[in-house]
Amino acid sequence: MILPYRKPSVRGIVESKGDLKELITVIKDLLKYEMDISILPSGNAGLYVASYILRNIEKKECENILVPDMGGWKGFLEYPRTFKFNVVKLKTNLGMVDPCTLEDILRKNDIHALFLTTLGGYLVHQPMEEIKKVCEDMDVILVEDASGGVGGTCGYGDIVVCSTGSPKIINCDYGGFLGINKKIEDILRDNGKIEELKNLLKAFKVINIYGLMKEEALNARKTYRKLVEYCDILKEKLEKAYFKGEEGVCVFVEHENPGEVSKKINKVIKLDNGKSFITKCPIYERVLKKGIVLEMKKIDINSLSLEDIYEIANILKNIL
Repeated sequence: MILPYRKPSVRGIVESKGDLKELITVIKDLLKYEMDISILPSGNAGLYVASYILRNIEKKECENILVPDMGGWKGFLEYPRTFKFNVVKLKTNLGMVDPCTLEDILRKNDIHALFLTTLGGYLVHQPMEEIKKVCEDMDVILVEDASGGVGGTCGYGDIVVCSTGSPKIINCDYGGFLGINKKIEDILRDNGKIEELKNLLKAFKVINIYGLMKEEALNARKTYRKLVEYCDILKEKLEKAYFKGEEGVCVFVEHENPGEVSKKINKVIKLDNGKSFITKCPIYERVLKKGIVLEMKKIDINSLSLEDIYEIANILKNIL
């Protein structure tokens, strides 16, 4: 079975240049809270700038950045260290944060900021509203990577980072954006750092693909909903799938021999670019448990029918 690899929309490619203000208007509509948006060349650039911001609004006694022990972005471990922060790992339930224990952990570790993905490992939606409240109560800055959750309920962070590379929900093969809320903006202004930030952002030159980004952002809710719907079907059909009943855009299935089962799947299901849609685990960016992840976000999900998904499920059931 050959599955279509997710590519940027044809209309977006044809009309790739566009108006920056229009793009920002569309992006803001996807986020839960009001943000000042900057377009960047990558999600990694956004995470770098986020770490720079944290260093410029630091509290003297707080040098620690809290990151999930799995289900995060590799950059969570790297960029804070570039700015001389200590990285502390938060124990999670396969990438999912428990708000009930978070307050105690924040207090005991003198945490300056929490880095978190809206969807842990692209697999499960974090309880973002509860996490945001805990962070606010503890005066901890929440940095949210919304790359996998944009189109769903996202944009709770004081700082929001999103990649629009490939394959993502906003799928442009390039770019990303950074959002900061009024609280962060006011602190930077009070510290005399707002102009420094503006100058740093100018250093990240961005190609004008605002038309493409806008088109993909306009389709984000549709894409996200379809991914969640089809992932729900696969989780229901596959006995050892995790996070049943939870929102996710990829599916983790436990297996004792991920290498062997990946080879079997790749023989019968592959993407039309010849690549696999399987990620072998354990891996930090998904879960630290033996198994495989079905990378549904790599597929042109809007071109698949329900019949296609049930066919995929039946093939996988026979292998797994």
